[in-house]
Amino acid sequence: MNQQFFIAVGSGFAAALLFFIPVKGTVFAMTLAMFAALPVMIVGLAFRPAAAFISAVTGTFALLFGLMLFADVDLAPSLIFCSFFALTAAFPAWWLTHLAWLARPPAENETPASDGLVWYPLGRLAMWTAILSVGAVTLGLFAAVLRSGSFDGFVAESVGRIQPIIEKLFGGAKGIPGGLQASELARTFVLATGPIMAAWTATGLALNLWIAGRVALVSGQMKRPWLDLPEHLELPREILPALAASFALMLIEGLPRALGTIGVAAITALLIFKGLAGLHASTRASGARTAILAAVYILLLVLFPLPLPLFAALGLAAMFPKSARRPPAPPAPRNDN
Repeated sequence: MNQQFFIAVGSGFAAALLFFIPVKGTVFAMTLAMFAALPVMIVGLAFRPAAAFISAVTGTFALLFGLMLFADVDLAPSLIFCSFFALTAAFPAWWLTHLAWLARPPAENETPASDGLVWYPLGRLAMWTAILSVGAVTLGLFAAVLRSGSFDGFVAESVGRIQPIIEKLFGGAKGIPGGLQASELARTFVLATGPIMAAWTATGLALNLWIAGRVALVSGQMKRPWLDLPEHLELPREILPALAASFALMLIEGLPRALGTIGVAAITALLIFKGLAGLHASTRASGARTAILAAVYILLLVLFPLPLPLFAALGLAAMFPKSARRPPAPPAPRNDN
């Protein structure tokens, strides 16, 4: 138990360090921030969700005191930075590992896993990555709007800060191509930040959860049976009305449109996962599977983000199977964590 506690504390420090590194501003450093939740998830899946909670708390306070004591950052910006870490990485990582540990006996006509239990469905875990990302970004947006007094005030204030940076990048207002105005580009950047952050956070949480599961499995500490991801990633149909509601919000000018774009972005990330999972499953019988997958992912990197709508459409189409299969209901906890 003591060993698990110290490992959890160390994982919290590692998560805080990964999240702090992007202040250097390099692309590599910013990429590392995407894996800030990984140490927390690894201890949560390898030991217990309680270890992930300890790791999340430790990482949050370590980041706060590190910013104030060693980086000489004032209390207010330190609290904002740590809140962002807690809401997008640390505590979502704990919650996802908590859900991943849930299991129950099978109901009638249900097929259990190899250990005789029905574990929390992979599709619902994926859905929670979207819920958590939307919640975190929405809270951040509301905080900014309250500070500015209104949504329009927040946008105007943000545009005023970003516009000089854009003009400097292009060597002045006249250097912007296409006859665009710096204010237009700044406004586009401000409005796009929310949905980009939502999709990025959902993607990061899902990727980290998969990697953490593989690490726990290889280490022999994984208590949950490993399920084949392409075959078992059945997204809950609840995301369809949520997607429709998000599109409806986008029809309303102002804050509702911003909230709608955040929801659409996060749910679209889930549909892209489903589309890619379908590609992996459908190519298993092909002798050229490795070459096909390699070509697809290379094209994704080269043409990013142009191919993403195609995979989102494939994922959406896969949610309407002829058999109208439904993923199993979420299980109750098997034991206290």
